[in-house]
Amino acid sequence: MDIKVNKRQEQLLNDTIAQWQQQQLIDTQQAQQLRQSYHVISFDWKLLAVYSFWAAIACFILSVILLVADDYLIALISHLIDTPASVLTILSAIIAGLLFYFGVKRRQRYPEKTVSNEAIFFFGVLITAVASGFLSHTTLALHWRESLFIIIPTVIYLIIGIQLRSVLVWLFALLGVGLWVLTETSYLAHDHYLFWGMNIPLRFTVIGLLIVGLSSIFKPNSRFYFTKEATQFIGLIYFFTALWMLTIFGNYDSLRAWSNIKQIELWGWSVAMLLITLSAIFYGIKYNDPLVRAFGIIFLLLCLYSRYFEFFWDTLHKALFFAILALSFWIIGGRAEKIWQLGNKG
Repeated sequence: MDIKVNKRQEQLLNDTIAQWQQQQLIDTQQAQQLRQSYHVISFDWKLLAVYSFWAAIACFILSVILLVADDYLIALISHLIDTPASVLTILSAIIAGLLFYFGVKRRQRYPEKTVSNEAIFFFGVLITAVASGFLSHTTLALHWRESLFIIIPTVIYLIIGIQLRSVLVWLFALLGVGLWVLTETSYLAHDHYLFWGMNIPLRFTVIGLLIVGLSSIFKPNSRFYFTKEATQFIGLIYFFTALWMLTIFGNYDSLRAWSNIKQIELWGWSVAMLLITLSAIFYGIKYNDPLVRAFGIIFLLLCLYSRYFEFFWDTLHKALFFAILALSFWIIGGRAEKIWQLGNKG
């Protein structure tokens, strides 16, 4: 078996094999055989393929968003082609179905082309959203809530994502869930900032925690296990982004109320975020969860920098602030190194 790896992966494998050999877990011949089982690719064509497809998809997204978001443009197109919105809805739904069908057939024929196969599913996702946009302009749906046109494609994404075992479609289902919750709670709150005493950022911390909790119940023998990491990722995105926004805006019911407070009054949210991010880093290290660890580190730094710009930009010298940060991280690193050395001795 010949495995293709990049230079960073090669270095990791070489170091691992050398460590095994030093610990006499493998002999020289086995180490040589392991080193010959992989080779370095000179250029990561898969990464280029991923970027190229995402660039194409991004451009297509912009065109679709502009189309769906512009009521006048949809009405103009409907008028130009003299086709009722109901017919356009059906045609869009058929096209979306054909895209998913073609994506499944292509995946069966070319299972190794994972990037382009998922890209086809992605276009199915977009055309489904377009169909929902046309549905909102039909006579039947004239008085429907706006959130219904979000939950309909979201449910479709959930079903298709599971049936096709597509992580990408599942990701858009979770994004749709977040958008639906935002739209529905805003409607139920009568366009007020608070729903059940929670503003938008606080609502999304709850949603994020629920989604992260959902990912934790996906076990290896579960049908949903292939979505575990993607579900955890979206949940952490919702939770930490919303928590960071709470440190800036708090849980106020209007922009007017927020504008009349001093930022120091939100220190409780900042302390909570510092404790949570440090806990995430500790959890990620202890249980070898790189995703949680990465979110903890990124949002810890984001929280510290945000507080600096809020409280110390005009009073504390920039060099002194970063020197304090450097010293604190040096202390943390030194402490972590001692713990790691104790673990190795044991």
